[in-house]
Amino acid sequence: MKNHIKVNGKLLQTNKRFSQLKQSQKEWIATELYKLYHDKMKERRTTRKLPGNHRDEVISSLYKKIEEREIWIPYHEVEKYTFSKITNIIKSFKKKYPELSTEIEVEYVRKKDRSL
Repeated sequence: MKNHIKVNGKLLQTNKRFSQLKQSQKEWIATELYKLYHDKMKERRTTRKLPGNHRDEVISSLYKKIEEREIWIPYHEVEKYTFSKITNIIKSFKKKYPELSTEIEVEYVRKKDRSL
């Protein structure tokens, strides 16, 4: 019982891994992560990786949603999972929003040309 704590009358495993979640929980987390990350990419108007502080905002808001859903998993596991999915999220953004991606890329090139 060294890896368990009692919270609100429930016994929780403190060293739980993402792979130990139920399939439906994993799918829900993945869907929410993609939505949150895509929304932040739209807000920042970028088709690249988000800077650290924005990425941390996405992870924190995802973790809040996970807690609201009463899924127990340590924060560092959610963080690790997010980092492993960033490349896939960016690719899916470009596939899901091709026009927006092109528009953002054009803006980026224009800004870059102006600065030269």
